[in-house]
Amino acid sequence: MGFQKVARLADIPKGGGLRVRIDEIDVGLFCVEDQVYAMENRCPHAGVPLSEGRLEGCVIYCRSHGWDFDVRTGFRPGESDGFPIPCFPVRIEDGDIFVDIAQPNNLGRRRRPPPAED
Repeated sequence: MGFQKVARLADIPKGGGLRVRIDEIDVGLFCVEDQVYAMENRCPHAGVPLSEGRLEGCVIYCRSHGWDFDVRTGFRPGESDGFPIPCFPVRIEDGDIFVDIAQPNNLGRRRRPPPAED
């Protein structure tokens, strides 16, 4: 399967996300400081699309109950372990966004990865 073209960089709204469908999976795309992140577009609490939430920095807030998730890792901020929302590798070429849903980059992790260096 590999990377599939799903959108253009300009399609992602500031302060929110963009819903795309790849095969049978709804994926939310989020742009944080010129980096695009892709994660399963479903809040585990009530199934609400996360792309309809409010993005503050790298945290998306579910519009229904305010649950928050780091779009870079899929984990809830402040939780050191648990089951993250699946996140997928993203590649950008000439403004086109490509996502690979066959290779989630955070599944199988019960512990939060170390913070990325800024």
